[in-house]
Parts: sequence; structure tokens; C-alpha cells
Amino acid sequence: MTHRMLLDTSSLMYRAFFALPASITGPTGTPVNALHGYLDMTARLIRDRDPEEVVHNFDDDWRPAPRVASYDGYKATRAVDPEGLPEQFEVLLDLLPATGMTMASAQGWEAEDAIGTLCASAGRRDRIDIVTGDRDLIQLVRDPGVRVLFTRRGVSELDVLDEPGVEAKYGVPAGRYADFAILRGDPSDELPGVRGVGEKTARALILAYPSLEAVEEDARAERAKAGPLRGSAALKARIREAADYLVAMRDVVPIRTDLEVELERGRRDDRRLDELAERWGLTGPVRRLRAALDG
Repeated sequence: MTHRMLLDTSSLMYRAFFALPASITGPTGTPVNALHGYLDMTARLIRDRDPEEVVHNFDDDWRPAPRVASYDGYKATRAVDPEGLPEQFEVLLDLLPATGMTMASAQGWEAEDAIGTLCASAGRRDRIDIVTGDRDLIQLVRDPGVRVLFTRRGVSELDVLDEPGVEAKYGVPAGRYADFAILRGDPSDELPGVRGVGEKTARALILAYPSLEAVEEDARAERAKAGPLRGSAALKARIREAADYLVAMRDVVPIRTDLEVELERGRRDDRRLDELAERWGLTGPVRRLRAALDG
């Protein structure tokens, strides 16, 4: 059995950028706050969780064309990366190979899709921990092989979500989380959900019907058979009105698991690490990361 940790690098770097002050800079005044946070998170995860392999997953395209083609509102008004963050990604891409760890991406897709594909290709006895602050990845949870370690405060506090954990937190099976998200919507991805359907109603629909198709079929029926639809003509009407949206979401919300993932496996180079740490003012984080890797 292999214990592999998949880091949602794009998500975690973004969170580190806003969690730490922009006053953390390198010798030339370049912001390195996200790098400090991300490298320290990685060191702590390695020290606390002891994975056999760590894979850093990057967005190749944070707004993939196939998702936009299905729903042009997908992340349509999300701001570009804040000033000071893109160059930190460039430094990270330069530094990680020298740690000996692995980087991954899927051409034209998001980090979550690279992660989904790596989970799908894992062996039956492999154990995978996905570290993220993005709820989309909860849909990949499956026992006993795949868990999500969901960030709350950096990685010092993590919600460990296996299948019972997902049911306890959201009230739906992990395998139905994508359907739940489609009905409820996701403001972070600018997906509005079905009008008038919040978490409580979405949960009730998921538990009453085996699929979204079954929900829509009952909404079209003269007399609904089960659950919330049986007692609400208004809800039936909203589900019918959302027919085009629900079709589009089947191509938008599910994480891809069938892509070609490019893996770049690094080769440990301590001299290079020292050089980059000195250049960018990262001596502390690099020292702590190297100690975790050697521990």
C-alpha cells in the first residue's frame, strides 16, 4: 500500500497569500508571503502525516474551455490573481523540483481535475489524502482509499473527511456530493444553483431520489411521488425551470477523472535549494521543509 498526499497547490497558495501579510518580502522587496505559507504547510503535513509521496497539483487553466462552453458564467467575473501572487507561483515552480517532490497538471484543466485523475488511477490498496480548501474535491472521497483533508486554519486544523465524515458534515453520501453542489450552487465558482434551493432542500432531494434525473422526472410528473416535491408545486416548477441549467452542470461540476496528467518528478538538489532560498528570502521555510523531508 502506498500513502500519497495530493496538494491542491493552486488553492493552498491562494489561501496562504491572504493569510500572511504582504510585508513578508525577499531581499529585493518581492512578496514571498504565499511561498512562506505554502512551504511551511507542506513541511507540517509531511511531518504530521508522513506520506510516502507528495504531489503538488497546479491549475493549467483555472477556467477550462469545456466548462465555459457548457456554462459561460463559470468563474466569469472572478478577479485575476492579485498583484504579488503570480510571480510567487513562478518561484515555486522553480523551487519544487529541487526538493525531489513531484508536480502535476492536466493540460487545459484545473488542479482538481489532475487530482481526480490521479485518484482514479490509484491502486485498490493505495491510500490518498487530498489537501485542499476547495469543497469541489469532496466528491472524490471514497472509502477506504481517498480522504479529503479540508483546511480550516492553514493545516494546523484540518477536517478529515472520509465517507462517514462527509455524511456527518453535509448530510449526503460522498458519492452524491456533486449532485448536492449542483442543486445548491457554489458562489466561489459563480454557480447559482436552482432558484430557491438551499442546502436543506438540496439535501432532502438527494436523500429522496437516487439521481438528478429522478428529481427532474418527478418534477415533470403530474403528481410527484416522493420527498419535498410531493408537497410543493413551487419547488416542482423551479426544478422544471432549471432544466437547461441542470444539463449544463453535469459537464461543469463533476471533476474529470480521465485526463492525461503530466507528472514532473523532481531530483533533490540541496545546493540549488540553498541558492533559491537565499535569493528569495526563504531560508526558514526551506530549512523546515528539508528537515521534514529528511525526518
